[in-house]
Amino acid sequence: MLKNRYLTEFVLEELAEKMVFIGGPRQVGKTTLAREFIAKKFRETGYYNWDRRADRSRIMKSDWPGNAELIILDEIHK
Repeated sequence: MLKNRYLTEFVLEELAEKMVFIGGPRQVGKTTLAREFIAKKFRETGYYNWDRRADRSRIMKSDWPGNAELIILDEIHK
């Protein structure tokens, strides 16, 4: 069971209207928080991590499902 984070509801509200960036120091739970949204509210999603070669290729091609309600780009700062 994931911790109920105080940011979750704020981020969900913002996602209804715009793109949201989650930033912070290493190992504080940014990826966990982002992946939590997949289970919480969105049925059709795409999760891509820049550290995975296959995902990196898909990110560079903007190759994700057209019906996705949420696209998560993780480690994209690299």
